[in-house]
Amino acid sequence: MPSHDPLTDDELEALDRFLLDAEGIEESMDISMLDGYFAAILSGPKTILPSEWMRWVWDTETGEDSPVFSGMDQAQRIMGLLMRHMNAVAATLHEAPDDYEPLLMENVRDGDTIPVIDEWCMGYMKGISLDFERWLPITVGHADWLSTIVLYGTEEGWEQLKKKDLSIEEHRRLAAGLGDTARKIHAHFLEQRKVEGAMGVPAAVRREPIRNTDKVGRNDPCPCGSGKKYKQCHGGTRHLH
Repeated sequence: MPSHDPLTDDELEALDRFLLDAEGIEESMDISMLDGYFAAILSGPKTILPSEWMRWVWDTETGEDSPVFSGMDQAQRIMGLLMRHMNAVAATLHEAPDDYEPLLMENVRDGDTIPVIDEWCMGYMKGISLDFERWLPITVGHADWLSTIVLYGTEEGWEQLKKKDLSIEEHRRLAAGLGDTARKIHAHFLEQRKVEGAMGVPAAVRREPIRNTDKVGRNDPCPCGSGKKYKQCHGGTRHLH
């Protein structure tokens, strides 16, 4: 029976380090992007099987690369941590949605702690892309629900961010609203799935996610315009929030 126990801080750090440092993968998710990705695929209109979503964890660009494990023990541990985190997110959204909060990194600048939400939002958008057409009732019909996620999680949104020049207070307010967004969308599709299940609607066919060929690399200039490398700016100092 799968475990729903949330990962400890040490386990989250261990999984994050593997995702960022493992051989064989260059465009893998980090732990915050993974959390956003899970929130989307667990909230969407149809069930996405591990055989479809797993490969995009290791390679967000093409879904082709896979990690090189040091041995069976490491492979089992990492896969166990991955599935436990997914199960914990699923259980929280389904059984105690008020307790769900996005797993965000933090940047510390001049003693001030600032939430980093780009990675989480990019993960959520990647999750949407796995079943993009069936997400249209949200992406088109309720675009306002996704406004913050699109703003921080897409190339188009980053262009808008440059023009908006948000204050730290505005940024924090948007970050604080991500949990409400995730809960609202999950509740919307949960009700839809119940209705479709009662009507005997068939399962979704497999679809390839939309690929973002312009994804910012960790050593590229940050899209916020600071002049720093992405990993030193919005890529986030790796403090879990």
